[in-house]
Amino acid sequence: MLDNTGETIIGASVRVVGTKLGTVTDIDGKFTLANVEKGSTLVISYIGYTPQQVKFNGTPLTITLKEDAKALDEVVVMGYGVAQKRTKVTNSIAKVSEKTLTVGANANPAQALAGAVSGVKVDITSGSPAATPSITIRGGSNYDGGSNEPLIIVDGVIRSSLSDINPNDIESMDVMKDAGATALYGARAGNGVIMITTKQGKSGKANVTFNAKVGLNYYNLGYNMCSDEDYLYYYRLATQNCEWTLPGGKYAANYNSNLYGTNTPGGIGRTELSQGQSYNILRKTDDNAYLLQKGWSEMLDPVSDNYILYRNIDPLEVNGRSPYITQDYNASISGGNDRGRYYASLGLYDADGFIKGTFYKRYNFALTGSYKITKWLESNSVFNYTRANWLNDDPSLSTTYFMNRAMAYKFVRYRDEDGNELYGTNNPTINVNVNKGNFDRDYQSDKFSMTQSLTATLLPGLTLKGTMSWFYNEQYDESFNHKYITSQAGAVNPDGNNGVSRSYDTSAQFLRYFDQTYNLVANFNRVFAEKHTVNVMAGTEFYKRRYRGFNASGYNAPTGYFPGLGLTQNDADVQSRSMSSWHNEEAIMSYFGRAEYDYMDKYLFAATFRADGYSRLVNNKWGTFPGVSGGWVFSKENFWNKLGLENIITYGKLRASYGMNATINSSYLGYYTLQGAYSAYKYDGAYGYRISTLPNPNLKWEKTRTAEVGLDLGFLNNRFNLGMTYYNRLTMDKYSALSLPRTTGFSTVTYNNGQYRNAGVELDFQGTLLRTRDFQWTLNANITYNKNTIVKLPENGLKNNRQGGSEVYTGNGNETHYVGGYQEGQTPGSFVGYGVVKMARSQADIDALGDYVDTGTTNGAGVYANEAGRQRLLAAGYKNIVQLMPGDFIYEDRNGDNWVESKDRKVLGNLTPKWTGGFNTTLTWKGLSLYARFDMGFDFQVYDSNIAFWLGEGQGAMAFNDDVRNTWTPDNPGAKYPRVVWASQFGTDNYIRTNSFFTQNGSYLACRELQLSYALPKSICEKLACQGVTVSVTGQNLGYIKSCTIPLPDRTTYTNGNTAGNGGTYNVPRTLLFGLNVKF
Repeated sequence: MLDNTGETIIGASVRVVGTKLGTVTDIDGKFTLANVEKGSTLVISYIGYTPQQVKFNGTPLTITLKEDAKALDEVVVMGYGVAQKRTKVTNSIAKVSEKTLTVGANANPAQALAGAVSGVKVDITSGSPAATPSITIRGGSNYDGGSNEPLIIVDGVIRSSLSDINPNDIESMDVMKDAGATALYGARAGNGVIMITTKQGKSGKANVTFNAKVGLNYYNLGYNMCSDEDYLYYYRLATQNCEWTLPGGKYAANYNSNLYGTNTPGGIGRTELSQGQSYNILRKTDDNAYLLQKGWSEMLDPVSDNYILYRNIDPLEVNGRSPYITQDYNASISGGNDRGRYYASLGLYDADGFIKGTFYKRYNFALTGSYKITKWLESNSVFNYTRANWLNDDPSLSTTYFMNRAMAYKFVRYRDEDGNELYGTNNPTINVNVNKGNFDRDYQSDKFSMTQSLTATLLPGLTLKGTMSWFYNEQYDESFNHKYITSQAGAVNPDGNNGVSRSYDTSAQFLRYFDQTYNLVANFNRVFAEKHTVNVMAGTEFYKRRYRGFNASGYNAPTGYFPGLGLTQNDADVQSRSMSSWHNEEAIMSYFGRAEYDYMDKYLFAATFRADGYSRLVNNKWGTFPGVSGGWVFSKENFWNKLGLENIITYGKLRASYGMNATINSSYLGYYTLQGAYSAYKYDGAYGYRISTLPNPNLKWEKTRTAEVGLDLGFLNNRFNLGMTYYNRLTMDKYSALSLPRTTGFSTVTYNNGQYRNAGVELDFQGTLLRTRDFQWTLNANITYNKNTIVKLPENGLKNNRQGGSEVYTGNGNETHYVGGYQEGQTPGSFVGYGVVKMARSQADIDALGDYVDTGTTNGAGVYANEAGRQRLLAAGYKNIVQLMPGDFIYEDRNGDNWVESKDRKVLGNLTPKWTGGFNTTLTWKGLSLYARFDMGFDFQVYDSNIAFWLGEGQGAMAFNDDVRNTWTPDNPGAKYPRVVWASQFGTDNYIRTNSFFTQNGSYLACRELQLSYALPKSICEKLACQGVTVSVTGQNLGYIKSCTIPLPDRTTYTNGNTAGNGGTYNVPRTLLFGLNVKF
């Protein structure tokens, strides 16, 4: 056994087809098999080489294996049953490997796409086990709140998302990015297409596979919070520095304000515990010193001579759990013969959430079968069913609990000294345990899809395929509140009237989707004169969706023992019930076709066409979407061999494509016209109907036009492969909501609003970096540069046809321009704020400012540096004025008038990475394998609003992270951060207003998965009566290499250029996963 260089291959597998005979090559690359009949077929395989079949003719054999160039030999799905070898593809279609999808334990396959495909950005916005990541291909087509989600097709069935799809059932996932390919799907493919084919059976004996994964999830806040003593120390200093409440910032020992005399973290006026007390903090006296024996601690108050008693109970321990468990189990069986094939699987995904009692559980069942009814007629059936149950949040907590919990002040009284559970305070510092069992929640969805097709071979190379696909999605949500606690008083006395709710709220919601797709496709594929390959496909399709739902709620039931809407009070005095129902229908009629031609696998051409008629558009129902692409495999030209380059660049192809498709943005078009445009309205005691939504019968398709050119290269017998693509996509006639004058009686009308361009470059690399007899190292990498630009907006008489935005100084005197909002030439995603010149380290820095004033504070206070500045503020009518102090920021005055105001803001950065990408690599040595997957983003900015709110004591009720130790004090004038002030936004506002100090470089490299696996030797597997056993340990979301302080720099929020932050509500946990795979 030899490789293509003449070296012997050790350990290659040799098997005789139809028998149990088999062996492996020895140290000299030789093998011996006895009792092999002449004419038998041998199958030889070895990692990194293409499997080969050889006929045994009765004499010794010399066999040469070729390196496996999978990247070029793989088949990609083009749509409607058409597949094509990678070497003949003239479009941008990326294939996602099965390993990428199944290494981790993911409730949603989209989670595995991060960094896996060039031009594809995946935003995992929540660590909730039921969260649905968002997918954007090549920057998307919307910048103003519309959807950028690609069209998702699973076995011919259109799905709204990848949620509830079992990754273990996926055979292939192909991502179509350019319009030359996606034009085949016309009106729904403007944001790209993700094509999923589930697993099918293969001919041969039955194969049974069992997978099990059990993971430990560790809560990942991403910040180090300060110690209890540091919190009290700096909170008391912050209270003392609160000059807007305490004139002069001086501490008064007998001052009885809300800050100092009552029951708050900043106040130590209380000396004894009471039943309704919300905080474990007291001023120490001889009478309460006994608490030191009950787990309390003490410290000296930094602003008085008193000692403080305190006890902290971590809300993480009260309301959460870490680690929490994820389980993923899958079993499948497949097999078949020359007449039919089958595949069946069962899956269970069971994941706990961080908050106690929250979870996501999914059951999957899949069944596929194909059967040759006759020589010319074949049937193919696909059946999938998913049942999901979940509880995302505890009902007593807000949706922003997760980050707020960490922000909230310490020392909340969650338990008394005897261990009894107490309520805590208002959200987000509630103790969920006091209401355990008081909230009934039932959230459930059932999804059923079925695809049935018949394929008839009419002539050699000519087939006719008819397909029927149904997708049924039903969701039911029900909730009921028993008697539950709403305050500390209720926790102390749950049978009383204070702090207890007995409204017995109940609600139910029922949703049902039913999608039907019917198509008929003819396909002709022939080779003429061994040089000309022709593939022509033509078809028609009808799609219909019906969506309906019902919602009802009520309260004031007589008892909490019998949940039910019928028991809620609803009479002339109390109208506690409300209900609504809705329905929506839409249909699309389509005609489409694709033609491909290649000459000797060298000159490639493809054209697609689709016409869609959409029921929702009135005067512009029909749209046509053409696409064309071509390729030249120059490595097959004679001159290439004459130049002697074939051994270096084995494969080379130039390709180009152009096409058009569209986007149906249902969120803008509204519900079914008759129901959505009218609503019930009561006038003079009688009900009637009024128009509530102004329809626009002249809406046109939101079209997308894409042009691209690419170069594909294979080096050293295709051991290394490189793909380069430039794309330019223009979205035209975008949907948007146009604001109307109030005199019209309507707030907005949907219309076609402008053009939006995405342009960029994609690089893809696949290669085997190192290969020996026992070792192999492979690498797949990609990187994308993308720039989004608003090209055209409707004429409105304003510069750049601006819509919204803020007027700011340019930095050239009083010259101004607009930032934020939307305007031609703008790159969306920018955010604005104040530039920080420096921190005033001493009074000398303040004295140097002259009559400097600052009125850019969040809550309208005027800040002055000296008496001259104070007089300027008084002359301008400012009442709430405070003095700039050492430890405060000095902000940039961009027009030179020594007065900082809103016009002195500037663009601080852009939250969208210009460069995105990722890589995965695998190192294999014998049965041991190490796999790693990373994704990355570069050249963008993030804003750490968390640290700003913590150190700024937003609302006077925030915790501190450990950076509080690096804030300015007279003893630490060189600190990194400004002085701490209680609710600083009411004063000099160093923290809460958006500024350049908290704007950071967001570039990152994230480790998504790291797996070590071991495949047991075949000798052991044979003893275990199985084909293979693999054990693994995997780490998911292990961390980032970054310079910013934000824990998850890939997750940011952006609103119309005015606000920015990392938006953290529920961070993705770190996971340690243990896996077992057994094949029989």
